[in-house]
Amino acid sequence: MDARLTDEQNRIRETAEEFIESEGGIELARRRMAGDSEVIDELWADLAALDYTGITVPFDHGGFGEGMVYLTALLEVAGRYALPGPLPETAAFAVPLIDELGTDDQREAYLEAVAAGDARFSFALYDDRNESLPGAITMEATETADGYELSGTKTLVPYGGEVDHLVVAARTGDGSGWDGVSAFVVDVDDPAVEAEQLESLDRTRPMYELTLSSLEVGEDALLGPAGGAGEALQDAADRFTVAAYAMLVGAADRAVDLSVEHGKERKQYGQPVGKFQAVKHRIANMWIDAQSARSLVYYAAWAVEKDEPDARRAVSAAKALGADRLHRVFGDDVKNHGGMGFTWDHDGHLYLKQAKAWRNFLGSPEEHAERMIEERLAAGERVAAPAQTD
Repeated sequence: MDARLTDEQNRIRETAEEFIESEGGIELARRRMAGDSEVIDELWADLAALDYTGITVPFDHGGFGEGMVYLTALLEVAGRYALPGPLPETAAFAVPLIDELGTDDQREAYLEAVAAGDARFSFALYDDRNESLPGAITMEATETADGYELSGTKTLVPYGGEVDHLVVAARTGDGSGWDGVSAFVVDVDDPAVEAEQLESLDRTRPMYELTLSSLEVGEDALLGPAGGAGEALQDAADRFTVAAYAMLVGAADRAVDLSVEHGKERKQYGQPVGKFQAVKHRIANMWIDAQSARSLVYYAAWAVEKDEPDARRAVSAAKALGADRLHRVFGDDVKNHGGMGFTWDHDGHLYLKQAKAWRNFLGSPEEHAERMIEERLAAGERVAAPAQTD
């Protein structure tokens, strides 16, 4: 793999940063935290005008036709500002899933609407927030004369009440795990869908609980074969994990910058605090942690885009190793700012809360570490046993 970004990918990063800065930068996230949901509508219209909403939409449906590396480059910049809005949910999860499983009519209807900025997507996988996937998918879709009926509650749905459509996972066949799982496109404004925002640590990216009360959908709502969406949903979850951690990598980059700036400007005992070893060494370690996480995320994006044999292992490495490293970066940034670091005015808490909130979503670091081992064993590789201590 060539680890360098192309000139075009660097240009979109520069353009995106100029755009977000011109719109208010981190204040966009703070507006959403204060309960201003209109910021999402305004921002989405602007993203569509720049063609960012169609970044992963195939070219023949009005999009850019780009893959995960290009999207990762864009989301890394978005993450510097904790940019609100369902761009990762739409571009990383829903669009490639619909492109893979959808019929020609479904692709034309949904993908072209996304590219034009007329449709926002999220996904609803969890029925039980205390269970891990795929065991957390328990909702059953009952076949009817005209399609299917969905009843039950979906939880931990990002932007669930603020999008146009949801990809809902439900069981339509026998089997355990991901076997027998189907994917449906559901309109959020259907009267049978009730959305309630949950109290969550990360208020820039709200989670919802959705109740589906005998929701009837037609055959055209089903993506792919009945009971056969499990593999594609796993891939979609992996893409979203890469997208989320791309944003956290961008946040970590800014956290390092904030600590460096503070180290130069804040003075104690007549000299900048950045000259003290405790601060200087901590910032150096922050940079190392941020760069190592960045390498893991970009490799995972490349492996997923190229459908490499170790793609799932790469995603799990980015989550299992990146989660702790990035959390440490944000915690150290707060420490470097002293008492000010714990205040509402300092941006560090936005990033720290995001890292905590996303830590276990779509698989904890520990679960991803176990999946790394399983993938290695499946590939016939030897896995060393942990060292024994007396």
